[in-house]
Amino acid sequence: MFDGDVRVGKIIKIEGLIINIEVIDEDVANKLVLKYGINDYVASINKLIYSILPDGKRIVGRISKIFDKNTFLPDDIFIKNDHSFVIEANLVGIYDDFLMKFDSGINSFPIIGSEVFSISQKIYQSIVSINAPYTLPIGTSYDDNQLEISANPDILFGKHMGIFGNTGTGKSSTVASLIQGLKRRLQNSNGTPVNIKPKIIIFDSNDEYEQAFRGTEFSVKKIKKEELYLPHYHLSITEYFQFLGASLGVQAPILKNCIKSLRKKSENEDKRVFHFSDLQDEINRWLWNNARKKDRDGNFTGDFDNFKASQWFNWCSTMMNRIQTITDDPGIYHIIESRDGERNTIEEIVESDIEIFIIEADFEKDELDIVMFLFSKLVYEWAIENKKTCKVDSLVILLEEAHRYINEQEQEEFKLGSYYIERLAREGRKFGISLIVSSQRPSELTKSIVSQCNSFIVHRITNKLDLEFVNRNLSSNNQDLIKFVPGLEKQYAIVFGEAFGYTDIVKIADAAPVPDSEDPKVIDSWFAK
Repeated sequence: MFDGDVRVGKIIKIEGLIINIEVIDEDVANKLVLKYGINDYVASINKLIYSILPDGKRIVGRISKIFDKNTFLPDDIFIKNDHSFVIEANLVGIYDDFLMKFDSGINSFPIIGSEVFSISQKIYQSIVSINAPYTLPIGTSYDDNQLEISANPDILFGKHMGIFGNTGTGKSSTVASLIQGLKRRLQNSNGTPVNIKPKIIIFDSNDEYEQAFRGTEFSVKKIKKEELYLPHYHLSITEYFQFLGASLGVQAPILKNCIKSLRKKSENEDKRVFHFSDLQDEINRWLWNNARKKDRDGNFTGDFDNFKASQWFNWCSTMMNRIQTITDDPGIYHIIESRDGERNTIEEIVESDIEIFIIEADFEKDELDIVMFLFSKLVYEWAIENKKTCKVDSLVILLEEAHRYINEQEQEEFKLGSYYIERLAREGRKFGISLIVSSQRPSELTKSIVSQCNSFIVHRITNKLDLEFVNRNLSSNNQDLIKFVPGLEKQYAIVFGEAFGYTDIVKIADAAPVPDSEDPKVIDSWFAK
């Protein structure tokens, strides 16, 4: 990058936040390039430029177009036209030399004829820098590979973050790089390395993250599906209604009475505890009991009214089928059934010194719906209690392939999982719980969850709906960057949001080791053996 104020040209047009700059210097004109990201050119697509305002401050713009001024003139072989280039730039903020501070707000404009210069590395560094007690370098600027880009880790990991991109663009490697950076690159405001012990839970749908952390500086434990223990009895009565799909007219009151009866019979110190396998028998007992005939005085007899019994069982059939389906599924039933004297998965995680827990999450869709519902409920319940004791300061939960279980389009069919995740997204931060939502289809994610994200890292996206989603989340003075998203190279991403000093294209720092998410080698697999 040119480390100095090189004159680019002069302003010939101002229209809102867009300025046009005429380039007449032949040395500069010969160094224009249409491909963004080339470091050795004075002016290129996505580079920053500035002009001096009347008050002495510098107004900064991002180059979005470069074209030959003669393009708009009629062809005439008898007239020789010298090449005169025009640059179009979007104004993005104002830099104050005295305060050495960049502000994205624009409250004054340059005047026609003002000279325009390239940004020096010193000013660029000030623009992308962050003012925070700790910084986490995440990569280098696409415009200047010598310039390190950092994020505020308290916001990046303390508030919610979205990581989006098509398959094979580097999402998993970005996640691994950010987490590995907590041990390798985290530093305080003086640049001194900081040693921490994070607590991170990864829902790994594709079995790729164990390779990224096993044998590194982190202590890691993988929890297999059959090792999960998320007991059902932590649910409230109303949550049982939702869990078992109980209708409010007949089923809900019966279910409420039966759960209260089972809890009253419980011999456990925690009076909520009862066996899920007992619930169906308890409902059957209640139904038959209430189907008994009455004598003239209104007292129940030992005889049954078969018609009344048929009605009761018919009214409760859908709820009973739901209970039977869960009981007959050995994978889910083993996870939710109460076990005497055993810690549940959340207790195991928060009471352990292990830093990263990788949960095997390749469940079927309806199974994952139940798992996420109970997991999120237990996390929320723990968080409320933890706020009083402060045993664990914060917990980061990574939802990989999040569109599988917090999907806006399938919310009615699979609504259990998103119910408590939405609650964690809305209220989790005050309890020290933050989410990392990773997905290749951000437009399908539940809007109420994504709207809670403060920071975003966006890799290459080509789907129109997903691009529109990203565009809605970009600030108005950075929406010109959306045109670069479909052409981003692997490992490159646009970073924006509260955790970053400035919206920019960044080459994410290498992850070592990388997750087990390489592109398939189809031809190699077909070689004759």
